[in-house]
Amino acid sequence: MIDGIQSDQPFKPLEQNCDYVVSSIEKPSDQISLTCINVHKRNWSRVAIGQAPGTQEAEHDKFFLKQYIDRSGLKQHQHWLYEQAGFNVASDLLDGVIKVPALLYQNEAQLLNVFEYVNVITVDELLRNDPVQFNKNITNILKSMVPVLERMQTPGYFMSTSDLPVKQRPYGGPSTAVNFKGFDIRNVGLVSDKGSAHPEQLVMFDFVRPYMAPVEEAAAKLFISIGLLNWGKPLYRFMRGPDTKLLEISREILEPYLEIKSIEAEIALQHRFRTHEYQGSGQLERFIKKSGIDLLGKKYLRDLLRWCKLHVDRRGS
Repeated sequence: MIDGIQSDQPFKPLEQNCDYVVSSIEKPSDQISLTCINVHKRNWSRVAIGQAPGTQEAEHDKFFLKQYIDRSGLKQHQHWLYEQAGFNVASDLLDGVIKVPALLYQNEAQLLNVFEYVNVITVDELLRNDPVQFNKNITNILKSMVPVLERMQTPGYFMSTSDLPVKQRPYGGPSTAVNFKGFDIRNVGLVSDKGSAHPEQLVMFDFVRPYMAPVEEAAAKLFISIGLLNWGKPLYRFMRGPDTKLLEISREILEPYLEIKSIEAEIALQHRFRTHEYQGSGQLERFIKKSGIDLLGKKYLRDLLRWCKLHVDRRGS
């Protein structure tokens, strides 16, 4: 049982070479079996590439699988629901602005969502694996996010928002913009073809829970996620702290949407999340992460807040 879900299926965490039966979103009676050909364990989920048994390893035969269990093995049914809700809103709202990979299949008992496979290099992967390409593309990537914010600010032209929860904030304009819990630069990527990134083909995913709030909140989430690109690994970037040159580029591009109070609120939220919850497969790993955050992470967040207070427009203060 998962949060009250009755099922005859034993729960199977995603594992290499294991098979999983999933049902079509559009026609639940249509089912296929997918075999995991690789698996990655994240802090809050497991992800894998899935393939129908007997098919060739072509791009159109692959699927992206995401299972909502965290690194400690705890099941996250609410996250499974939020992911679908975010996709449903984003796919309608952002159609024609940015590519949102389609949600094709699901298996609630296994907490699986199955998406269209797109070979993507995420922004944070590009920074770590190919800094030259990152520096070459990041300005255009950020400029491409402005139409995304514009669309989120004017959702009534593209979809109904009457079913979305409304969050009133003490900053920004009225709560009339669509926001997403997972609105983060790390969830943006470039389509990759045979190792080459294509900056004209941007992809966005992992939107998670949608809600209505000021557009300044969405901009703050995006801006602070850019400021956090040096967080974690590799250690030398973490020790360096926020990339102030990148922050300056981002500020110039996103300035019409930035407000210091919304940014301060987002940094406070990130501080609570990043310094109070430590995901790990065991007590030792969690202890090591906590020690690293206490030593480097809190200073990183202080430096980020200090830079923002000095350089971001003080509207609303």
